[in-house]
Amino acid sequence: MRHLDLPELRRQLADPWALEDPGTVGAATADELLALGQRAYIDGDDHAKREAEELLYFINIDNCFAAPLHSVAAMAWTTLMRTKLAGLRRDFGGCEPIDVPEMSRRMKAAVEQWGAYNHPLMKALRERPDDLAAYRIWAKNWYGSCLGFSSQLAALVQRTTGAAKQCVLENLTDEFDDKVTHDTLRIRFYESLGLRFKAADALGDPDRVVEATELLNARTGLTALRDPIWALGCFYGVEANWPPECRIHLEINRKRGLDEHTLEYWTGHAEADDHHSAEWLAVLESTCRSDRDCAAAVDGTVIQLRLRWKMYDAIARRIAA
Repeated sequence: MRHLDLPELRRQLADPWALEDPGTVGAATADELLALGQRAYIDGDDHAKREAEELLYFINIDNCFAAPLHSVAAMAWTTLMRTKLAGLRRDFGGCEPIDVPEMSRRMKAAVEQWGAYNHPLMKALRERPDDLAAYRIWAKNWYGSCLGFSSQLAALVQRTTGAAKQCVLENLTDEFDDKVTHDTLRIRFYESLGLRFKAADALGDPDRVVEATELLNARTGLTALRDPIWALGCFYGVEANWPPECRIHLEINRKRGLDEHTLEYWTGHAEADDHHSAEWLAVLESTCRSDRDCAAAVDGTVIQLRLRWKMYDAIARRIAA
């Protein structure tokens, strides 16, 4: 982009008070951002989508997964994120107004259909536990897509009340268990594969697929919405898919001979998230007060599940290549 210099923007974002920010956005920059969003999320231009997702990614990691104060970054984040979320709703949403029982049925059915534990990639990895090269490609994208998870939960805490807020807070607290944090468990396993992760360099890895970036950026956008229903549905989809997938990863890595200390992340999530997903569903059943709320919850669930499925499609293609 001619008028938006990403390295310079990141340098300016390092100033917490945005004192170098002129406070205005030129018309040319605004027009370029609108054009980029159009190409990326409406016209289906893959190169533009990669550029837009990269821009959102660096603004997110440089600004703690919150909307930035810097005027140019704020314009970029808002313009691209609004167009991105509208595209996701167009492509994967569209649930008509429904009642609570139908909402619950559809959300469970969506997990059964689009839960990544059912993806052919998981079957292939399970059948070839000794193919470490393939598994490392999956791990790089999985680990990268987890970025910002606790920050996104923290954002959702601010937008919920009552039982919903309590549920989100409990899930956020679980991420920072007083014995060992989930981040520590993830890193322990990830590094056992001989891998290291640095957020600023992750997108330069040729094994990284843009769909992994799409997924984490989408969670950030959904948790920034004033209405929390879409994000609550999203996190239900996360938690409902994860226990059966974790059990597959446990099987794969036990066959590879990893010890139980290294596998602690998988053993914990193979059981705990069954309980968590039931909590998220119960909260949605009590929080959704209209048929439109129920439809939003279903859309949030499906958007997350379909994006993760797309990520696994892309990982499978990358492994095959």
